[in-house]
Amino acid sequence: MKESIKRIEIDGIRHYQIKQGSKIIGTFPSVTAILGQTSDKSGIEKWKAKVGEEEANRISTNSMNRGTVMHRLIELYKPLQGSKEEKLEKLLKLMKTDKEIIDFDQTYIDQGLEFFMKFYNNSSHFFDRVKTVLAAEKFLWCAKGGGYAGTVDNVSELMDDTIAVIDYKNSRKPKEERWIQDYFIQASAYVIAFWERTGIRPKYVEIWIANELDACPQIFALTESDIKIYFKMFQERLKAFKQLS
Repeated sequence: MKESIKRIEIDGIRHYQIKQGSKIIGTFPSVTAILGQTSDKSGIEKWKAKVGEEEANRISTNSMNRGTVMHRLIELYKPLQGSKEEKLEKLLKLMKTDKEIIDFDQTYIDQGLEFFMKFYNNSSHFFDRVKTVLAAEKFLWCAKGGGYAGTVDNVSELMDDTIAVIDYKNSRKPKEERWIQDYFIQASAYVIAFWERTGIRPKYVEIWIANELDACPQIFALTESDIKIYFKMFQERLKAFKQLS
């Protein structure tokens, strides 16, 4: 029986109602909402106080919008056929009519393309390592721990036959591993949800992060044992989120 998904707000927090036919399976909070509600916000608040509310909002909006364009360009690029150069030519034509891109101001489109090109120009570390895309921007849900839902950026079979969840990020400066623990937790939650929904078990995670300063994006990777650790951390955050309700 086909599933349907409805996005709803509960106390201002994003949830997804999952139905099979007319039967409601569950209403689950999004992964990003769970992590956002249970994160340590002291660092963000300190940064906002330093740069000012208006500048903080400008930076956050800029990062979100250019990131959306970058994500869409990667999503469009990966299935294209032909040489690297031919695929780029096709992409540049596609983006001129793609509804998800052209609705943005040109500034965000230009920045999104600039960040995409950082991956393209270093394809041997990124796109060339992907054998088959199994899922892109796929909605997932999982009943474990009371349930959660969200959209994974990408699940791919790599050239070494490893199945990997790949998450794309953008930032103003290079990241340190200790700053991005929530990225690892988020991706690990998607690993388990993808496994539950499809029966295919990703055993690897990569976080691809393009930043304003470096020509080559960063890659942070998790092994199967790392994923187990970070999913346990996610379960603890999910439990804490439930206690907030």
